[in-house]
Amino acid sequence: MKSLTKYLLFTLLAVMAFSVSVMAEGSSFKVFINGKPLHYVDVIVQNGRTLVPVESICEELGIDVEYIHESKVVQINKNNKNIEIYIDSTKAQVNGKEVELDVKPFFKEGKIFVPIRFISESLGEEVTWDGENRIVLVGRFSGEAKIEDTFIYFNEKLGYTLSFPNYWQEEAIIDTKDDGTLYVYDKKSAERFIEDGYTSFGPVLEIRCSDYPVIATVPYDGYLLGYKDGKYIEAIFGRDFQYYPETADSYSKIFNEAQQVLGSFTIIDENNPFVEDNKDNYKMEVGTLEDIINNFVPDDIFNEEEITTYRYPISNASFLYLRIMKNEDEVSIKIEASFDESSNLTRYHLKNYWYDLEDNKISQSEALKLANSFIHKYVDETVEVIKKPDLYPSLYEKDKHESYGDEDGKYIIVVDLEHGFVEYFSEISHYEH
Repeated sequence: MKSLTKYLLFTLLAVMAFSVSVMAEGSSFKVFINGKPLHYVDVIVQNGRTLVPVESICEELGIDVEYIHESKVVQINKNNKNIEIYIDSTKAQVNGKEVELDVKPFFKEGKIFVPIRFISESLGEEVTWDGENRIVLVGRFSGEAKIEDTFIYFNEKLGYTLSFPNYWQEEAIIDTKDDGTLYVYDKKSAERFIEDGYTSFGPVLEIRCSDYPVIATVPYDGYLLGYKDGKYIEAIFGRDFQYYPETADSYSKIFNEAQQVLGSFTIIDENNPFVEDNKDNYKMEVGTLEDIINNFVPDDIFNEEEITTYRYPISNASFLYLRIMKNEDEVSIKIEASFDESSNLTRYHLKNYWYDLEDNKISQSEALKLANSFIHKYVDETVEVIKKPDLYPSLYEKDKHESYGDEDGKYIIVVDLEHGFVEYFSEISHYEH
């Protein structure tokens, strides 16, 4: 009997120890929703699943939640998604379809704890788990960049862009360190500190990359902008507010605009090599494309005011785009034009999918003249192109399209013989088969 009592006591203590360890493990977890850290939210881990109070996740994700006391049902609604979960049950429903949970939702200290992954993924949110650092990431940082008259800042080390106000080039200090850490200072405040002999003072904005985000544990005003390959890119405000009374206005102006600037944050990689930029920064390129439209494109198809401009940060090249939509999802006809860092045209393509173009048949001699006219006007006055049918096999069609190239093999140009316009031009180094 004494042995059994000892055994039961040992078992009870073991269970209690296990429970405490689970709760301790849960309390060390960190949760980010759409880049925002949840500093004061209880986190509990059961059976390898992370649970949080339902009101915290619903508030950050902007969803409606209702608890029906009589049936112990939690109803969650967002857009066209309707979720029902049941307290102390692994049964749940998503849009009327029954699903099985790995862990039961429960009440604790007046709060309803629910599995964060199930709720988030059921609502279409991406969930990332960093097991080494015990961090749960729900969704991605997103914001709206409301600032006009901007330029593209490209952080080559960390591979991202931001759209900075043009006036920052005069009124802010933009300092990028060798490791890619970005500091943005209010220039007036910085100049006063330097004038008074200080060598160190705080930035308005810091964007850094590390293995563990500072804002996960320290309640700075900040956001997690990105996470990739075990690295966190975070923006930190107010880490060290430093300014003089007479520079407070300029400091505050940059501080407030920097909050909006983060809405333009874009990761640049092989899947996303370019970013939309301010059209006013591409006056030469826009002028060239407008001239092409007026002289080499059939009349009254495109509205030149709708030209969209993009920047390839890695190559410092630009890309202009113009389209007509067939419907909400399908492009009817489009123009793409690429330019190098010196604003020289490197590629042009007018691609028709569904647009009903008027017939305007031209002869081979007229097409050759048109091709050379295009080359002379936008590329090189000294270059002459000749007929080369095998130069663009995927586009060439006898009596419908003709391709031309120069003797040095630098350029290719394709003319639509049925509709009488230049369909494609490219430097061979930019040629896409």
